Amino acid sequence: MRWPLEGAAGKEKVTQALGRLFQMKELRASQFSGQGPVRLADGHMLSFAYIRKLSGEIDLGIDPSSCVAPEWAAAITGALLNPVYQDAHGVDRGKQYDATGNGIALRINTTPVTYRCVTAIHIHPLSK
Repeated sequence: MRWPLEGAAGKEKVTQALGRLFQMKELRASQFSGQGPVRLADGHMLSFAYIRKLSGEIDLGIDPSSCVAPEWAAAITGALLNPVYQDAHGVDRGKQYDATGNGIALRINTTPVTYRCVTAIHIHPLSK
């Protein structure tokens, strides 16, 4: 989770690791998808990975059975809780934690209502 915040080289480490873990399928030019579950070395499991090379975006799904604690994820990345957790219609979409570093933004999403587990991690370059 900390690699992306190292900048472009760290984000490339994530892309390469996902390529080794998943059987990535090309969806379109420069867009790749991998379906899990895939177990990581720390025992947590990813449910999916999407890589968009042109935009520099990476989306990771966390398998609910591994239940990564959002407080732990926020602590190791330095992510801060975003106070907004409802959409424009008042629907609870889960809490969101945000971190930035070296031109990269990292967003951590949690389960709605209980906020117990991380559901997804989104990585993208910061707008210039």
